[in-house]
Amino acid sequence: MIKKNNSIIRSRIFPFIGAVIVFVISFCVLYLGDNVGLSDNGDFRRVLLTNNIEYKNSDNHYYLFKQDYKMLLDDKNVFSAIHSAWQTNKEEEIYKTPHFLIIKLSKVMNIISNAIAKRPLDTYHIGYMAFIYISMLAFAAWVIFTFFAESKKRVQIGVFLLFIFIFCDAGYLLYFNSFYGEPLQYTSLMMLVALGMLIYKRPTLPKVIAFFIALYFFAGSKLANIAYSLVVALLAILIVIMRKDRLFRAGVILAAVVCIINIISLYTAIPDWMDNDTTYQSVFLGITKNSDTPEADLKELGVDEKYAVLAGTHAYMDEDEYPIDIKTEEFKKDFYDKVTKMDIAFFYIKHPVRLLRELTHAIENSAYIRPPVVGNSTEIPMEFTDKWSGWSKLRVWLKFLYEPWLVLVAFVLITLYMVFINILYVHNHKTESVQRRYMIYALNILVLGLWINLLMPIICNGEADIAKHMFLFTNCIDILFTLGVVSIILTPFKTAVKLIVSSVVLGGMFHITLPKKTVTFGELFGKPIKWEVVEKYDDGTMLLVSKECVAYMPYDDESNLWETSDVREWLNGDFLSEFSAQDIQQIVPTKNKSFLSYEERDKAEGGNHAHYWNFTPRLVYDMGETAYYNYVTDNVFVPTLSIMDEIDVDEPYWVMCPYTSNTYMSRFMNTDGFILHTDIKNEKGIRATLRIKQKED
Repeated sequence: MIKKNNSIIRSRIFPFIGAVIVFVISFCVLYLGDNVGLSDNGDFRRVLLTNNIEYKNSDNHYYLFKQDYKMLLDDKNVFSAIHSAWQTNKEEEIYKTPHFLIIKLSKVMNIISNAIAKRPLDTYHIGYMAFIYISMLAFAAWVIFTFFAESKKRVQIGVFLLFIFIFCDAGYLLYFNSFYGEPLQYTSLMMLVALGMLIYKRPTLPKVIAFFIALYFFAGSKLANIAYSLVVALLAILIVIMRKDRLFRAGVILAAVVCIINIISLYTAIPDWMDNDTTYQSVFLGITKNSDTPEADLKELGVDEKYAVLAGTHAYMDEDEYPIDIKTEEFKKDFYDKVTKMDIAFFYIKHPVRLLRELTHAIENSAYIRPPVVGNSTEIPMEFTDKWSGWSKLRVWLKFLYEPWLVLVAFVLITLYMVFINILYVHNHKTESVQRRYMIYALNILVLGLWINLLMPIICNGEADIAKHMFLFTNCIDILFTLGVVSIILTPFKTAVKLIVSSVVLGGMFHITLPKKTVTFGELFGKPIKWEVVEKYDDGTMLLVSKECVAYMPYDDESNLWETSDVREWLNGDFLSEFSAQDIQQIVPTKNKSFLSYEERDKAEGGNHAHYWNFTPRLVYDMGETAYYNYVTDNVFVPTLSIMDEIDVDEPYWVMCPYTSNTYMSRFMNTDGFILHTDIKNEKGIRATLRIKQKED
């Protein structure tokens, strides 16, 4: 009896302690030392306006994480302030989402805290909203740890460590300090997984109701989740098989129906502007963007071919950037009134090769958990935190988690396996246990989720902001990866070791590269410089890139224009000071295409649009042929986008390409092989690049 009581106590106390640790670690990641979160990419505006919140300071908020805001309240007293905190700005075109409930609750928490601390009642700190999300994640952790509370100790320890390492990673937690919908999506998904596990173990009506509430919050967190949420809701009705009593079954069906009605209401409340913008992205920054026949594509969609000139544009450019006016009633009738998301889906069904190309692009953009286009520092634009980012770094290193061909092959094999399992289930359904039937339904939901979450970003928004829109897909991949690791833990020790070694070897294979040919040429600080040979030309010259960074410095103090940059001046001046006269004579002046920011387009010798950003080396030059550019001739320069795939990467270094949305950001090659951007005043490495005549033998 005593042993039984001790077992019950352990099974309850360990999940609680684990949840507390999750809470503490999450809090420390966000607030221990420098506070970190995610900066605004433009999406905050509609959320802030709708919820009567504005920035505390009017200074530039892009690329910097902001913690402090101001609420527009009737602050005569605490009670009137709380009442006004729940009001929605009716002057804005409202879209329905439970995300706003979280924001309003955080406003009330701020007001109460302000009253106690005698601060102005309208002060808003985003940390209160983060507290809500942290609590939701800790609850999900408690439920998951409870599910494994009666398992072997190695399983309990393994699940706990995996949860802490993967799902408490800064890549996920940084979203908590933001007004994006992703943190609600993430926490509600983790709660869905947790509650689904608990229902499997001990099905009760309160757990089922909690499951459908979490599903509603998941559906409304990002409106692109609605389709998948409806699928989940319909399949979740099959929870009725878990118990035979009528009350339970009636409760399940009623909860599911209420959930489905509310999810449908989310869809019907989507404003026209939001649907129009995403449709525009799907067509002009998706279907026609890299098409050889944009006119034919538009004709197939029922759209006038004259709008093919919009291929490659997106819905949020300045009006003078568009080749034609897209705000007219004519364009609305010719495009928005004719094209639907279903039309786009059918287009891709009829063009599977085009779809495969877009899916490949989407998978490549799922490498990072947090979006690489926004900053997380309160002081330095585009500075990334290293706090508790082990999984973020490891999943990038593993590569097979976002290698397109491997992911697609794995998805196909998993799908075929589930088809086989379902056929067996239909054949043997009378003899299948309730738990196994429930597990099959759950796996069906997971597999459907993998495909839907891969397809939806492309169909619903094209390539616009694709890395951010792949967040749910990345989350699902991580859940699948975790299930795989847990399965390994459950296997015999020797088998587990073999599987772990195989995974490490698989990850290492993606990092195998043939050694580059090197030469020595010139001197710096009295030492010869070692260079990688990037390419040899028919005229007897060869292109060299310094094997290591030759210096570390800011790009410039004022502008990302290569022609006037401090880096260019140093490379073609002081850097060459120790080169011999013979070395200087060997250098061949090189004429390079230098991209220009939108604000510098008046200097362009060619191009008709800004060079849209893509961080994958394979696609970083995407649309470079038609982007704003001029030509600059140098003896020495930094690597151009055209040779990114040819250079070894050991440390971050500047590349010749500005971040074209502004004049104060420029791009650099990161240590993981992706091209990111940062403030020009931040310090990065310099990989000198030049072309020389080969010495005669």
